[in-house]
Amino acid sequence: MFKKEKKGPEKVGNDIYGVNSNWKLDQKLGKSTDDGVHRSRYYHRYFRGYTEIRTEKANGGFKVERFYTEPWLVQDVTPAMYVWYRVMYVLLVAVVCAGYFALMCQDGFGGTYSLLVVIPEFASVVGLILLAAATLNYVFMRKRMTLYDHQSSSDNLKKASVTAALCLAATALMIVVNIFLGVDSVANELRLAGCVLLCAAAALAIFFIERGMPYREEKNQTVLPAGEAHEIW
Repeated sequence: MFKKEKKGPEKVGNDIYGVNSNWKLDQKLGKSTDDGVHRSRYYHRYFRGYTEIRTEKANGGFKVERFYTEPWLVQDVTPAMYVWYRVMYVLLVAVVCAGYFALMCQDGFGGTYSLLVVIPEFASVVGLILLAAATLNYVFMRKRMTLYDHQSSSDNLKKASVTAALCLAATALMIVVNIFLGVDSVANELRLAGCVLLCAAAALAIFFIERGMPYREEKNQTVLPAGEAHEIW
C-alpha cells in the first residue's frame, strides 16, 4: 500500500515522530501526502485529531495504526446535569413530534390537507426524523469525545434542530397563507398555525440550549509507539 522508497516527513528539532512537518499542511490543502496516497474528505473528517503510525512489517509492506492524540472533549457539567440535559432533549423532541403529528392529523382544518401546505408539511416530517436521529446519537455518545464525536453529536444536533424548526415555521406560514384561499374558520386555522409555530420554537430551543453547553478539554494520555507518524487533519 505504501511505497518503501518514499521518505517519511522531515523531523523538526526534537519532533521524533515528524508531526511538525508540512504533511499536516498538505492535508489541509487537499494534496496527496508524501506516501503517495490521497484520502477522502470523510477520512480526514472522521480521523481528525488522530496520529497515524506506520511501521514496516517483517514480510514487507507497512502496518498502519491510528491513535487519537488531540485533547478529549468533555461536557463541563455535573453528572446529574449530564443526565438531565439528555432527558430534556428527548422530552422536547418527543413533545415536538407528538404535538406536530397530532395537529396535522386533525380533521376540519384546511391547513391539514391543503396542497399549498403539503411540501413544507412533508419537509417537517423529514426534519423531525433527522432531529430524532441526531438526538438519539447525542444521548448515546461516549462522554470523552474525539473531534469527530463532538461534530457528529453536538454540531449535528444543533443543525438538525434548526432545520426542523425552519420546516415547521414554513408549515405554519403556509397554513396562514392558505387562509386567503378560503377556509371554514379563520380562527381555527390561526390556532393551528400558532400551535405548529410553538412546535418550531420547542425544536429551536434545543439549538440555543446546546449552543450554550460548556465543554472542556481533557488531556490525552496516549503514548505513541515508535514509527513514522503523521497527524490527520
